[in-house]
Amino acid sequence: MTAYTPLNALPYPQSTDTANLPLHLQSLAEAIDSRTVLRYGTAALRDAAITTPAAGMVVWLTSPGQLTHYTGTVWAPVAPVPVFLYNNDAGTTTSTTATDALTDAAGDPLVASFVAPPTGRVIVTVGALMINSTATTCYMGATVKKVSDNSVFLASSIDRAAMLYHTNRASTSTQFLVSGLVAGTAYAASPTYWTAANTTAPNTVTYDNRFIRVDPVL
Repeated sequence: MTAYTPLNALPYPQSTDTANLPLHLQSLAEAIDSRTVLRYGTAALRDAAITTPAAGMVVWLTSPGQLTHYTGTVWAPVAPVPVFLYNNDAGTTTSTTATDALTDAAGDPLVASFVAPPTGRVIVTVGALMINSTATTCYMGATVKKVSDNSVFLASSIDRAAMLYHTNRASTSTQFLVSGLVAGTAYAASPTYWTAANTTAPNTVTYDNRFIRVDPVL
């Protein structure tokens, strides 16, 4: 009768077992297989191959280059790390509603892709060097979307925006907590830009040295 190791329950044959070396090696290989660091190209390929994951399984994903583990309920990053994006190409906007792309700026929109940690919470920070053409308030916020269907999880809002009311250039930033994310799910955060309406003169806002950072809350 096959016996098992005390720690990982790996099978090994007894002297009374049937003399079938290939079968015994197959049993051992299959038991070890799920305990190694598995490798898949994407989360979709992982989920298609591992239909009944066990808590503690570890998988490396080539895209986005991340080590994940199964918590017993979801796949989550083994060690979530901050995501930081920076763009030093200045651009402008006259929009009075939140937009994720500036005029005459390369590299927009900035998209900070991340996987929600087991807590379902991250801190989003945005900032830029900002200047108004008139004494009107301008804003920089962020929108968080679910990657799988591009649906908005948290819309950009004045309540969570960096603000400037001046015609002098100033560096401004803000950060806010995003909670209720589904652990192990891919999301994307993008900066947004807009200005308050000015009834006396056209208003153009310039943004430079822009950044967005997403920090997992563990």
